[in-house]
Amino acid sequence: MKRTFTARIEGQEFTVEHDDDGTVTVNGRVVAAARIVAGDARHLRIGSRSYDITSLRKEEENGSYHLLLNGMSLHIEIEDERAALLKSFGGEKSTKVHSAVLRSPMPGKISRLMVKEGELIEAGQGVLILEAMKMENEIKSPAAGIVKAIRVAESDAVEKNAILIEIS
Repeated sequence: MKRTFTARIEGQEFTVEHDDDGTVTVNGRVVAAARIVAGDARHLRIGSRSYDITSLRKEEENGSYHLLLNGMSLHIEIEDERAALLKSFGGEKSTKVHSAVLRSPMPGKISRLMVKEGELIEAGQGVLILEAMKMENEIKSPAAGIVKAIRVAESDAVEKNAILIEIS
């Protein structure tokens, strides 16, 4: 299975494809690449160049990393296919609400509700599964609180920005 992602490194953008057979393609060009992982340290060889990589910090929300690459500090953003799809549907904006109303980031079908009205939930807790484009997406609560109202039921079809759950 081919995995595709976009990497933004210090203002430059790279499209990277990685096949199960180990083939790596960067911006349409096949490159010889090998990776060795030892604890938090990683060694990467691309072509004839070698890199020692140490992860300093990962910011979970947006796929940003702060790394040491051969001793030099870098800021890297990684966006996989799923994140790019959510972004194209406006998912980043619509799931980060401040009014405690959880909206659908994309059109789809509710395949499973994971909370009940009156239940106490935490920020980041999964509240339902939204099926879209044959993928199951766990939708998480933007805030801690009590589930005030569930506006959908399992098997309901929803449009983008439809109100799913209200949290008080």
